[in-house]
Order: sequence, then structure tokens, then C-alpha cells
Amino acid sequence: MTSAARPFFPIRAPGLVAWVLGAAALGGAVSGALGVLVAAGTGEPFDPWFLGQGVLFAEIVGLTALVGSRWAFPLLADFHPLARQALQVLTFVGAAFAATAFAVVLRPGVVFARPLQFLALVGANVVLSLVFGGGLAAWETMRRSLEAAFEELREKEVLEREMALAREVQQGLLPDAPPEVPGLEIAFSFVPARSVGGDFVGFVPLSGGRLGIAVADVTGKGIAAALLGANFQAMLEALAPRVERAGELLAELSRMVDARTGPARFVTLAWVILDPATGQLSWSLAGHPPPLVHGEDGTRWLAEGGLPLGVMPGLPYAEGAARLERGEVLVLYTDGLVEAPGRDDPDDQFGRDRLARLVAGCRGCDARQLLERILGALAEHGGDGPPADDTTIVVVRRLAGGEGDR
Repeated sequence: MTSAARPFFPIRAPGLVAWVLGAAALGGAVSGALGVLVAAGTGEPFDPWFLGQGVLFAEIVGLTALVGSRWAFPLLADFHPLARQALQVLTFVGAAFAATAFAVVLRPGVVFARPLQFLALVGANVVLSLVFGGGLAAWETMRRSLEAAFEELREKEVLEREMALAREVQQGLLPDAPPEVPGLEIAFSFVPARSVGGDFVGFVPLSGGRLGIAVADVTGKGIAAALLGANFQAMLEALAPRVERAGELLAELSRMVDARTGPARFVTLAWVILDPATGQLSWSLAGHPPPLVHGEDGTRWLAEGGLPLGVMPGLPYAEGAARLERGEVLVLYTDGLVEAPGRDDPDDQFGRDRLARLVAGCRGCDARQLLERILGALAEHGGDGPPADDTTIVVVRRLAGGEGDR
């Protein structure tokens, strides 16, 4: 069952009555004043017929404005603003001339008997129609501006609510504190950007007392990226205890990310497995910036891996293996650190070399001190504003002999 078409803006009885009475009062006032002025100037007696014609003119123009604004003019919404306003004004001028023709039909002799009064009345009503048309055009312009501003404000409020929800989801991905693992010092930091991304850091207990460390970056911003990050965290924590080798884990995660997300979504990941008792390291990267290891022998980068997860599922991921000696530090991070632009020169990125120099220059620092040194250098490099991208940093230091008791 179809319902009858409704007007774009329904007209209610009280409003219609007020409109009719207002038009009558305005038309009567204008025509009465003109009649008195013309009669005084010509010496001819005032003819009440002109008063009635003024009311008729005003009602025709006024009802044209009312009906046009409710039914006809919304149909012109897609026209160019100047064309739309010109059509509106021409509509009112046409209504004024239609009222003139109607007046001539009712009393044709008045045109010849009192031409000056008649022309004055016609001119006044043409001016009145232009005022109506111009006023309505101005009102429509203001209304459209208000509607656009309100829609922009509503979209901004929706976006702010989405960002708040995304921030809440993202914060839920972060551990409350680094795990306490005998033989290791661990510190981490997450510095959010203006917009919410999908950075994720996780610590996964594995068999044999080993610890899995994950730092990931989900592409995109907002709630979609945050939700994908939460989904990815669940996948990683479910699979990691069951898949022994780092490369095999990333290959399986890549297939799962591809199956559960769209083609434009992917995840970069640094996955490191550390045995705190022996210092044995194994790792694999998925399109992620390489972690850094620094010790007595200098700095080395853990670079083995493959493409970001979800880009080309089915491809293998290379693995690396090494040993984290006592006193050495391991630093994992997202690209928000090394790609951070300089405060004075956006092309001057923080860079891996600067990070390596910072770590090398902080010998004897514990994990927390080194993390704070990196964050301080990052703040000095980028200035006072929030970073351009989320920045996640994890610092792991294997304690030297005897340090575990302090």
C-alpha cells in the first residue's frame, strides 16, 4: 500500500492563517499608504478599491511564496544557486503580473480612469514581490548554510565518538604493565597520535619459560583499525603457544588476516621469541621496521622476515636466530618512531641511525632509563605537538650476572 505524497514541508493550519493575515495586513498597509499619497498629490479622491487590490496582490504573492517554498522550490535544490534564486525572484514577479492581469479583468476601466494610482499600485506590488523573492532567496541561503553547518557539526560529533571508542579499544590492547620475567628488564611505551591507528604490543608466555614479544601496526585509522588490532591480538595469542617457529606463525597469521579483512587492510609485525635463561633469540618480521640489538660488539639489526601480513598469503617468512648476551638490550618499535618528522623540517626523520646512536650512548642504563632517553630525544626532535603517527617502543635488557638480585 502506497501513501499519498506529502509536501516537502507540511503546512499547518495556524501557520497558514498567520501567513494569510500577515500578507493581508502588509498589502493593505502598502496600498493604503500609496492610495493616500497619490490622492494627496493628484487631488483625486481615495478609492477603497485600491486597498482591496493591494490586499489581493499581497495574498497572491504571499501564497506564491508559501506554496513555492514548501513544494516547488525544493525541486530546484540541484540547480546552481544563482539560477535557483533567479527562478525564485521571477516566480514572484510573475505572480505580481498575474495579480495585475486579474485586477484589470475585474475592473478594466480603472486603468484609464485612474492610471497614475493603478501604475503606482502595480509598481508597489512588483517591488513587494521582489522583496518577497529576495527575502526568500536570502532565507534559503541562510537555511542551507545552517543545515550544512549542522551536518558538519553532527558528523564531527559522530567522528569524535568513533575516535573515543577507537581509543578505548586501542588502549585495551595494551598491557597494564610489562611482564616480570626473571633475568630480564622490560619497559614499553605507547605514544598516541592525533588520530587513532592500530599499534599493538603484546607479551605472550610460551613453553619452556620463553617469552614472545609482538609489536604490530595495523594499517588505517579510527575504529576499523582499532577493531582489526583487537582481532589480530586474539589471533596472535591463540596461535603463538601452538606454533613453535616464528616464520610458520607469521605465515599462518598472514592467511588469517587475508581471510578476515579486505584487500586494503594489512598488518606489519615484529615477532621475537626470547629465552631469558639462555638468551636465545628467534624472530621473523612482516614488513616491520627491524628491531635493534646493542651490546659490547656494537649494534645489529634483526631483519629477516617477509611481506606485511595479509598482502600475499601463502608466501613463507624467513626466520633469524641469535643470542642476546647478558647486559645487551633489544629495542622493538613501530614506524612512528623512525619516521617521525622533525619540528623544523618534515623531511628530517628521526631515523634508525639516530636511534642506534641513542642506544649506544646509554650504556649502563636500565630498560626504563633507555626508554625515557629515546622518548626525550623523540620529543626534542618533533617539537611540542602530538606525533604524526602512533609510536610504540619496547625495550628489553638481559640482566648481567648478579643483577637479578637487586
